[in-house]
Amino acid sequence: MTRAKNRRKSSWLKKCIIWLNGIFAAILLLTYLTPYVNVEIWGWFSLLALAYPFILFVNGLLALGWVFFRSWYAILSILAILAGIPNHVRYIKMFSISTKEAASCIESIRIMSYNLKGMSMIPAKSEKDVAGKIDSLYKAISDLKEFPDILCLQEVSNGKEIAARFGMGHVLHASKSSLWMLSRFPVLANGEIEGEETSPSAMWADLKTPQGVLRVYNMHLVSNRVTNTTEELIQDMDLKNENTWHNIRFIVRRYRHTTRLRALEAQKVQDHVIHSPYPSVLAGDGNDPPLSHVYHLLSKDLKDSFLDRGTGLSTTYASQLPLLRIDYIFGTSQISFKDHHTYRLKFSDHYPITTGICINNTPGS
Repeated sequence: MTRAKNRRKSSWLKKCIIWLNGIFAAILLLTYLTPYVNVEIWGWFSLLALAYPFILFVNGLLALGWVFFRSWYAILSILAILAGIPNHVRYIKMFSISTKEAASCIESIRIMSYNLKGMSMIPAKSEKDVAGKIDSLYKAISDLKEFPDILCLQEVSNGKEIAARFGMGHVLHASKSSLWMLSRFPVLANGEIEGEETSPSAMWADLKTPQGVLRVYNMHLVSNRVTNTTEELIQDMDLKNENTWHNIRFIVRRYRHTTRLRALEAQKVQDHVIHSPYPSVLAGDGNDPPLSHVYHLLSKDLKDSFLDRGTGLSTTYASQLPLLRIDYIFGTSQISFKDHHTYRLKFSDHYPITTGICINNTPGS
């Protein structure tokens, strides 16, 4: 009698796991659709892009479990995972597989994008020691053997002082914003792209480089402003606590609202880049991951430096959410990437990303 009960319990548990497996496999497949979903109608759907690493991990565990027990049910998650290989490489790459249009110029143009979070995390003698913070930043980047020709900075107010320390003679600041562009090359023209809030979503400049005229965009799309709430939720996930549900509702509402604004900004920026008369690079903080609709809009007809030349984990934002990449460097068809690096500097909640580029064609220069 006891054995019969145990068999029934075992059968019931197996059915629950099979159903759970099917649900997570289906959710993973749905996640692959998030770039193409209209956020004006289905804004909440974009949350799947944030949960993607967790959903992928659960499917991996389920597949391994079934393989261990030699069950064909492993095929549920295995097929779901294999179906998303083009998406997975946006987050993690074991090696660079791109062989087309490799950067071939003798000396590439080095570009760095870095959200500095107001320099609040950079070590110095005191919080007010701006010069000390800039010295620490300069030393850390120099120790990495990085000597950028163009610096796209977000969330900083001391662009002129940073430019002086890095020896960059050309400085641009977008009005009513924390966007700065520092360059070793002369500026021929520049402008801004209107944002959905008070500050511009991006700034641009035409730079006279040794390889010809290059247009560089520095973007900072609308922020979610839910970091603190999200960290609190992850640390204290008590579903019996009303505050937990309050935080969940706040995050969903806020993310749904801001992703719509970012989509509008991303479309404006992308339209501007596509109509640029010069080879162009788009860099900065997109505030959305690679499986988002915002990334889909930004990257249309552009090349992603990480996809082209990056390896390893793509993470650019320090968070308890894994594999969070929200900082990018894109290039038009005339741009070739030499490399891509993400440096795990703890000077901000973002990591700096860099690449070397070559301009293959310079129409109008």
